[in-house]
Amino acid sequence: MSGIDCAVQSVLSAKQGALHNQISMTVAAKQLNAARQQGDAMNAILEQAVQLSKTVGAGEGFDAQA
Repeated sequence: MSGIDCAVQSVLSAKQGALHNQISMTVAAKQLNAARQQGDAMNAILEQAVQLSKTVGAGEGFDAQA
C-alpha cells in the first residue's frame, strides 16, 4: 500500500501545484489588465491636456493692424 500512497500523494501534489500556478496566472493577468487600464486613463488625461493647451493660447498672437 505504501507505493500506492506515494503515487496518490504525488498526483495530488502535482494537481495542487497546477492549481496554484493557474491561480497565480489569473491574478497576474488581472494585475496586468488593471495596469493597462491605468495607462489608458493616463493617456486620455494627457491627450485632453494637450488639446486644452492648444485651445487656451489660441488667438493671443493675432495682430489686427495691418
